[in-house]
Amino acid sequence: MIFSAILPPLLASIRGAIDQPVFPGKVIVWLLFMLSIVGWVTILSRVVQLRRMRRADLEFTARLRQSRTTLELFEEGWENELALKCLIYRAGARETAYQLLGSREPQDRMQQRLRSAGKLVGRQIDLLRMAFQSGFRAASGKLQNGIEGLRLVAAGAILLGSFGFVWTLMKGFDGAKEFSEVAPSIEAALGYFAIALFVVAPAVIGRIALLGAARKRRQELERFRDDIHRLFERSFAAAMDPARPTAAEPAEAPREDDRTAREKVPAIDAMPPLTSTPHRESRAETRTATPVDPAPASDPVEERKRYHSIRERLLRSEAEEEESSPFRVNPIARQTAAGAKGLRDY
Repeated sequence: MIFSAILPPLLASIRGAIDQPVFPGKVIVWLLFMLSIVGWVTILSRVVQLRRMRRADLEFTARLRQSRTTLELFEEGWENELALKCLIYRAGARETAYQLLGSREPQDRMQQRLRSAGKLVGRQIDLLRMAFQSGFRAASGKLQNGIEGLRLVAAGAILLGSFGFVWTLMKGFDGAKEFSEVAPSIEAALGYFAIALFVVAPAVIGRIALLGAARKRRQELERFRDDIHRLFERSFAAAMDPARPTAAEPAEAPREDDRTAREKVPAIDAMPPLTSTPHRESRAETRTATPVDPAPASDPVEERKRYHSIRERLLRSEAEEEESSPFRVNPIARQTAAGAKGLRDY
């Protein structure tokens, strides 16, 4: 019932658009038809391509599990352009061969040469990780190749339909004298827009579906990248000793100014103990030191006398000062002290 009610006016609008003059009527319809073909070809080709890539990845995974060594497939030259996992694997294998053997291509007696080539250390492991990441980016780009073209198809169809719609309406209103003469132009203008929607809808829906499938495959590729990277590290990376620097990361040599400073400054252990500053001793010496009897406290009278000795000196007479010391006291200071004799008993 719904289609029987919608289909007749829709077909009438499309017929009115086709019956328009060559430009812009038939030209716009022809361009929309070509965009529709491009969109459907892109959708179908990407669906077939994704299925072929999946089958190739399954084949590569099965062959990788049967291999006896990590680089057996690389040594045999196994390659498949549709296998995205193989693309990631070969990126890491080529980098490993270059770091250990100096060449990114398979060689004769490769396994024997790898046994005597040593292990990957330091910066070489970082380069291997970067190689796997580069292979993953290449596989992701190949996975999404062509999908974004559907966006261009949809945008082009919308623009062409809008152009035909506006052009037909302007032409109809310009030549019409009554409203009844404008109705055929409105019908034809809606026909352009309807044709454009028929082109846009498959492109938009196909793009959403393909992006969803590509997103799932991308997650699978991420897991494979992490797994194959760990496999290569277990096979070719040297065990890291945190207590001893590796050959790729040598210990930092002492600088010239540091050596000069150490030559000029005596060692701490060779310096004599500072008895006047016990608070600078180390905690270990403090813990191991034997208890020492505290020194007897000095007489407070003597401390007070020593503390006020300058006042007593100011209160002396000049004769006594000359006899006790060859130095002379300032007369102004002596007069001030004499005027405050009460401070003597403080």
